[in-house]
Amino acid sequence: MAKERLPDMYVLDALANDVEDVEAILRMLNSDTALGWHNEWGRKFRRDEIIETLCRLVADDLVRVYETKEEPGLVPLPSRTLPPANFDAAWFGLTERGRLVHTNWEPAEDS
Repeated sequence: MAKERLPDMYVLDALANDVEDVEAILRMLNSDTALGWHNEWGRKFRRDEIIETLCRLVADDLVRVYETKEEPGLVPLPSRTLPPANFDAAWFGLTERGRLVHTNWEPAEDS
């Protein structure tokens, strides 16, 4: 039986270049372009597992949550803080720790 894998590194990869919302993360992971990871994962990623993964990554201080405000735009929440309302209005970006973990990831080892 294969070890259970978590989509954590794929989500970190989707956030490597920018701050994204849940729908953008899903689009990237499920894309048929080079950015997509669903073939490696073995199926399309589901929204509920991406939200669960974001909760875990925020708790581990690998991802920071941002709220949208009219001025000045995206405002970071304190470290390890989940969105106050729901995930639909939140944005997510890598922390310095998350960037380091992503930089040291070797995808071939995860397959």
